Amino acid sequence: MNTKKPKVRLWSVLTALTAILTIAAIVGNMIANQYATTLNVALNASTYKIIKGDTTEDTEYFKAGFTSDEEREAYEAELCATVEAEGAALLKNDNAALPLAGSAKVSLFGHGSVDLMYGGTGSGSVDTSKAPNLKEALEAQGIQVNQTLWDLYQSDSMMTNYSRVTPASISDTLEANTQYAVNEAPWSALSSAESSFAEYGDAAIVVFSRSGGEGADLPSGANGINDSWISGSEGSGNYLELSAEEIELLKNLKALKDNGTFKSIVVLINSSNALEMDFLNPAICGEDYGIDAAMWIGDVGQTGINGVGQLLAGTVTPSGSLVDTYLYDNLANPAMYNFYTQAYPNAAEYNLLTEGADVQGMYSVYQEGIYLGYRYFETRYEDVVMGTAKAGDYDWATTVAYPFGYGDSYTTFAYSNFHVTESDDAFTVTLKVTNTGKTYSGKETVQVYFQSPYTDYDKANGIEKAAAELCGFAKTDVLAPGASEDVTITVKKSELRTYDANNAKTYILDAGDYYFTAATDSHNAVNNILAAKGYTLTGAKMKEIQAVNACRRDAVAKGVKLEEAMDKWQTMDQLPAEYRS
Repeated sequence: MNTKKPKVRLWSVLTALTAILTIAAIVGNMIANQYATTLNVALNASTYKIIKGDTTEDTEYFKAGFTSDEEREAYEAELCATVEAEGAALLKNDNAALPLAGSAKVSLFGHGSVDLMYGGTGSGSVDTSKAPNLKEALEAQGIQVNQTLWDLYQSDSMMTNYSRVTPASISDTLEANTQYAVNEAPWSALSSAESSFAEYGDAAIVVFSRSGGEGADLPSGANGINDSWISGSEGSGNYLELSAEEIELLKNLKALKDNGTFKSIVVLINSSNALEMDFLNPAICGEDYGIDAAMWIGDVGQTGINGVGQLLAGTVTPSGSLVDTYLYDNLANPAMYNFYTQAYPNAAEYNLLTEGADVQGMYSVYQEGIYLGYRYFETRYEDVVMGTAKAGDYDWATTVAYPFGYGDSYTTFAYSNFHVTESDDAFTVTLKVTNTGKTYSGKETVQVYFQSPYTDYDKANGIEKAAAELCGFAKTDVLAPGASEDVTITVKKSELRTYDANNAKTYILDAGDYYFTAATDSHNAVNNILAAKGYTLTGAKMKEIQAVNACRRDAVAKGVKLEEAMDKWQTMDQLPAEYRS
């Protein structure tokens, strides 16, 4: 009888068990490392150890300044609201529709009113579990909100049937990242709440919300041939224009305003992507929707909607400026024609269009150069005004709804005493800002733009320059009616450089006139500079006082490199410092 066989079986079992445990340990270790933070939190495990050395050196380099997490969170919530209140841009305010009276009774319309865009996609997302909503933000300011209409929009049937469609967070499939739909509720879905409108008729506040961000390009309509990103299910497929249901909503609100149910219509644009603004201009869209006021609020962040409530109530006066050029038709932006993602002609042949994270059969063309946003629209505008050859048929007023930097206020401001002084490596711009209104205190955002000479050397070597470029900005403190503040903005001389990619292959400064202007937006900046050059501006929207100054650099060899020219700046006699409309 062989008595060793059981030992062999035992060792076989132990070997197999050891192998399984080893594999489990390796896999478990990998998973544990990947989810270490989550596991440590769940197990309440310490993730650090404080070791005190003998040195007396203060090694707390980043001091918290808060005594508790609750104190820090309260500060962050207030900061977010302040950033929103100072960043939102008032676009329109006819008939003094804003601010609302402290005891106003209002009705909120649009799915976005109960389901705000707090953040974008990907890493721009926001934890909304503790975020206040628009109703709470308004009620905190003493404004009463139509509860019947609010409850209807929040009902299960409305949230199920009329919630916006957005892509999942970054997906492995091309198709999943293109699924957008506004999916606004039709007017007929609001009939059960219509009897409540008159009681809450001080204002109809409409919220237009749009998603968008990392890993999720927006469908832009049927304009693009071979545009593989178009998967829209409503309207023209252009996600940044109003949908048919949103237009229907505006038409019905206009009718209710005309019969006296609503005193005013206020639109909030809750999007970080630039909506087409034709609906705000009857001359462009062909219909008057009766919109009295409009405000861009962007994505509001976790507590930013509280800042919106403060703006609507007049607790804070708007002082924000647009960071994009807003158009009547986004296809007027030449960059749109290169936005579309296309498939290589032989992509299918080489099986490159399969779904998954490694799709390699698509490409986009980038060729705009500097002519993106305001640099394109304002440069082309100046070319038309100056009669530049080949400027083409271009009408700025029917193309641009609101220029880069635009932002209105509940009060008015005037600029004066504009001066530019030079030091070795910078220009210092100073001016006086005065609140010329009689009712509201407020802040003013001062923007400084410059224009470089566009020389024969630039043209011969393919160097492009914009008609105006933002080179500095500052915001005043809160100014009471009649109060003034001296504003100082420093512009480094290096801001005036242009890159010469074809000849000098470095940054250069051309000889010629360099114009500086303080302006309320990019368009007024170009108008100021055109006025300084002697051009007559017919119907140009210029603020009460706009200041322009031109500085001339000593003539140097064209194409001289920046490091050889920076010490050759001189200031010429000033041009007339003030221009009035």
